[in-house]
Amino acid sequence: MTLLEREFCRSAREPAPDDIDIWRLIFDEIAANLLVRHEWRTERHSGVDDFMITEFLLQPGAARDALLAVLFGPAETGQNAEIAGELAI
Repeated sequence: MTLLEREFCRSAREPAPDDIDIWRLIFDEIAANLLVRHEWRTERHSGVDDFMITEFLLQPGAARDALLAVLFGPAETGQNAEIAGELAI
């Protein structure tokens, strides 16, 4: 499988200082799928979840805002979030 990846958000995940959340935009060239991968690491466990891009855009939060800023620039983030909500209806 050929994947193109781009990290767009990294944040602390408490309580330990090394606990972290990483968000990546993934393009699977073979299946022509665009998805968001959430990876987390803590002292006790780690894991990975994949979301279809449409599912991810419906979840408000800093990671979604970071992706919209990467794709469209920070000035457009609010307008893009509003558009994403309209498209889900």
